[in-house]
Amino acid sequence: MVQSQAPASVTVLVVEDDPILMMSLVDFVERAGCQAVEATTVVEAIQILETRSDIRTVFADLDMRGSTVGMQLALDIRDRWPPIELLLVSSQPWDASQIPDRGVVLGKPFDRRRIEAAIRKFAA
Repeated sequence: MVQSQAPASVTVLVVEDDPILMMSLVDFVERAGCQAVEATTVVEAIQILETRSDIRTVFADLDMRGSTVGMQLALDIRDRWPPIELLLVSSQPWDASQIPDRGVVLGKPFDRRRIEAAIRKFAA
């Protein structure tokens, strides 16, 4: 079964501090038919969101540098940019009540098909 591709004009902000993981996450976004914009810190991600209005989805690792800054970023996005969809990945279990509205958390190791399907869904 051939899956439909997202429109090429859909832009996804990928937030990851590990260069190897960043390459994987960007690959998932591009395989889903979207354009990736990279941020390696929460500060950089916020700056990008403040200057670009074309970001429709943020794809972020909640486990950046062994802290909860990824979740704080998700909460900040939900407060400041409510229309943006949140695709989050984590190696730790998260209580559903901790996840912002319209946020999806997928576990590690990565399931490429689930991630790409979620990106396509958000881009539609």
